[in-house]
Amino acid sequence: MLPKRLIVFVTTLALLASAQADDHGNTWRGVNLDQQFGIQFEICQLKPGKALSDIAKLDDEAQRLFGINAPDLSLMRLTPMFSHGMPGGTTVSYIDVTMGSIESFGKGWDNWMASKDASKLMANSDKVASCTFKFARAVNRFVNPEALDASDDRLISMNWCSKRENVSWNQLKAKHDAWQAAYEDDSASMAWNIVIPRLGAGNQNGRYMHMVSYANTQQLMANENWVANGDGGAALQDYYTAYGDCDGESVWNASYLYKGDS
Repeated sequence: MLPKRLIVFVTTLALLASAQADDHGNTWRGVNLDQQFGIQFEICQLKPGKALSDIAKLDDEAQRLFGINAPDLSLMRLTPMFSHGMPGGTTVSYIDVTMGSIESFGKGWDNWMASKDASKLMANSDKVASCTFKFARAVNRFVNPEALDASDDRLISMNWCSKRENVSWNQLKAKHDAWQAAYEDDSASMAWNIVIPRLGAGNQNGRYMHMVSYANTQQLMANENWVANGDGGAALQDYYTAYGDCDGESVWNASYLYKGDS
C-alpha cells in the first residue's frame, strides 16, 4: 500500500518535471534524486516447464556483466506477493528492475549490446522466459536512505493512476504537495517514487505509477491497519472518487541482484 497516512496523488508529466526542482538534497547510490532518474522494467513470463530457479542460475553471470558494462546501475528482481493476477489468467512471473541516472543507462546499454558475453546471457535468458523492456523516468518524493541501505530485501507496491477529468492538474499538484509536506515525516515506508512511462509505454502512456518501498510486511500492514481502522480508508476513498482513477496496488517481493557504485 501507500506510505502510512500518505495518499497517492497523481500529477501530469509537466508537473512531475517541475517536482524535480524541489530541493530535497537527496543523493543515493550516486543518483541525484533531485532530478528525474531512469528506471527500466524487464517484464517476464516463464516459459512452460521453467521455474524461477532456472533464471536464478544465470544471476551470477548477470552480476558479473553488470559490474563490467553498467557499474553505475542497480538491478533488483521482483516476484509477486499480492498481484493483480486472477485464477485462470495470465500473470507476470517476475520483473527485473534497473535503476540509475539516465546518462548511465545510455552508457550501460551501449556497453551491453557490444558485449558478446551479454548477448549470450540474453540468449540463455530467452530460453527460460519471454521478456519485454520498458524504460521510464522516476521522480523521488520521499526517501529514507539509511532504511534502504539496511537490507537488500524489501517489499514494493505499485499503483497505476489516471487523472479524473473534472480535476485540474494544478489542483492535483497542490493536494499532492500538501500531503507530502504534512506526512512524509510520519511515513511507514522507506521511499516513494512517481514513475513516468516513456519508452515502450504502450497503453500506460500518459499514466503514472506510484512506487512505494517497505522494509517488511509489518510496515506494509501498519499502513493497511491505518486504512482499515484509522482515517486512511475515508481519505483513500475520497481520493479515488474525486481525484484519481487508479488500478489498485499490487505488492512485490524485491531483492537486489547488483548494487551500482555509489
